[in-house]
Amino acid sequence: MTVTFVILQYILNPKIILPMSARLKAEKLIKNYFITSPKELNLEEIANAENLIVEEETLNSHLGRITYGDGYGLIKISTAIESTGAKRFTLAHEMGHFYNEKLRMKNLSNPLTDYKLMECSESDILSFKSVRQKENEANEFAAELLMYKPWFSEYIKDREISMDLIKEIAEYFNVSLTAAAIRYSEIGKYPVSVISSKDGKVKWSAVSEYFPIRFIPKGYLIRKESIAYDYFNNNEVQSKYDMVPAHTWFSEDYKCPEDMYFYEHSVVMKNYNSVLTLLWEYKN
Repeated sequence: MTVTFVILQYILNPKIILPMSARLKAEKLIKNYFITSPKELNLEEIANAENLIVEEETLNSHLGRITYGDGYGLIKISTAIESTGAKRFTLAHEMGHFYNEKLRMKNLSNPLTDYKLMECSESDILSFKSVRQKENEANEFAAELLMYKPWFSEYIKDREISMDLIKEIAEYFNVSLTAAAIRYSEIGKYPVSVISSKDGKVKWSAVSEYFPIRFIPKGYLIRKESIAYDYFNNNEVQSKYDMVPAHTWFSEDYKCPEDMYFYEHSVVMKNYNSVLTLLWEYKN
């Protein structure tokens, strides 16, 4: 259903309730509970107040799961998640499913016995742009709830981009490094490219709207000029950022000039046997 179609329906019938975006739903939740900073954001307390029970459990192939009906739900978080930040993002993601589907749940034939089940994998939660739209909407909700745009913008104000800043964002908002990097790519001050790679290939990339080069295909082979390449060949990555030719990462993009360089800072994500790379523009 397109936005144009929804607006047209509303014009023809003003009694129709327009669907609220995932980000606006997260903002509404923050305001409803009078939360003024990320330090006040207690997800478990909010979940319980909203009739959502939260438990940790062994989940074979998923990081999170939610079973929910009209006004209630049970959230399961995988005990295999070691990072507190990743656990919180997974919980916020599952809460996103509940709030994003709330309007649909009211149309159940029997609210007491009918329910829905969502099972979310690593690729749904800890990557950029899942193949499933509902997972993307749940991630949008989680990112806004945990890193509310006004808080995020205030925190990064007047600060230069670097992987160190991304690490500080992750610590301050108590989220995973991946979530912090993706959020910066969406609303950060400086255009960046965030790339996750595994087994020497690109898994996904999140590129800021004004980053000068944008196309990097999934499965792109990591080139030896990159810092990330060292991990897949020597099991080590240098701790500092360095300049690399733009074509190291964007050789598939026909717009990539030979004389362009980016700063690259790559860090190893040991729990996932992958590398997270941050690129930003080098200027003389």
